[in-house]
Amino acid sequence: MEEWLVNLIGYGLYVFIGFLSAIFVYFILKKPVLGKFWAAFILGIIGSVLGGYLLDDVFRKLTDVYNINVLSSVFLSCLLILFYSLVTPSGRKR
Repeated sequence: MEEWLVNLIGYGLYVFIGFLSAIFVYFILKKPVLGKFWAAFILGIIGSVLGGYLLDDVFRKLTDVYNINVLSSVFLSCLLILFYSLVTPSGRKR
């Protein structure tokens, strides 16, 4: 497979992991997030990319799909959204 296609699929996986993390934290755990679902989605993507790069060595042996580490991406993505929901000024979801 060509390198540019593998990179494109990898970046798409980052977005997909961020999307799933946002759904998990916002709709399933029902955590209040300032900016609602879209802020959780953006933070999920940021956490996914940061987790893929920062925690790559920690989780490298567990899973590796299309040059990204899925487990580290999911972990930091959910953690970032949960942390953001803790510092959200309103204590309840509207």
